[in-house]
Amino acid sequence: MRPLDFMIIGAQKCGTTALAEFLNGHPDIEMSSPKEVHLFDAPALDSQQIVERYAAAFSDENCELRGEATPIYLYLQGIPEKLHRYNAKLKFIVMLRDPVERAYSHYAMERERGNEPLPFWIALLREKARLANDADELQPTSAHRIYSYRDRGRYAGQLRRLYRWFSPDQVLVLRSDQLRGEHAQTMARIFRFLQVQPADIPGREVFAQGSEISRVPFSSSMLRWSYRKELRALQATVDFAIDDWY
Repeated sequence: MRPLDFMIIGAQKCGTTALAEFLNGHPDIEMSSPKEVHLFDAPALDSQQIVERYAAAFSDENCELRGEATPIYLYLQGIPEKLHRYNAKLKFIVMLRDPVERAYSHYAMERERGNEPLPFWIALLREKARLANDADELQPTSAHRIYSYRDRGRYAGQLRRLYRWFSPDQVLVLRSDQLRGEHAQTMARIFRFLQVQPADIPGREVFAQGSEISRVPFSSSMLRWSYRKELRALQATVDFAIDDWY
């Protein structure tokens, strides 16, 4: 099996599930099943094991393009180097969302899963210590996977790590709300980036993205203030405005 052509690599809680479903509707694209294959954030696999795992995740041998969507690939530090060794010609789609809304949506998900007993503001205060005490971020129960509410919103550094291994021409960065508010235009841009023929993929509600951040006004205000320097660095990296994230 030839290497994958592209990946949706993040960020978590930023619309990657919706985008994967939309792309799977294109006649020349097949997305993996399951959506998140999690090969490069797992214990080391040799090249043959990678080929076998991917072969099991796809069914159309003649499909023009194959892709997967594993959002944590953007966040974990060693992943871009692994992906470069796998296929230096990979293309990447990165979806970004207001980091404060993303953080609270992440927190709400972990509360629902039973992983987070703390109130949001205490979880934010404890986050740095939790991450510092993480022995191995690749473990399924690592703090970096579960408790990285604020840290995953540091998008600029994550993009810089990716660009150390891949050309910016291989990376398409979008605001997640563009997929909703400008669906047809955004899908057309993605198809141009992937170099496939345009296709009419209707927009629809794949999942609710609301974070109900209004429930935690004090925590969200403090979190938004803490991101100001980070967002200035991000604005110098992306080609869309993020004024409303300040």
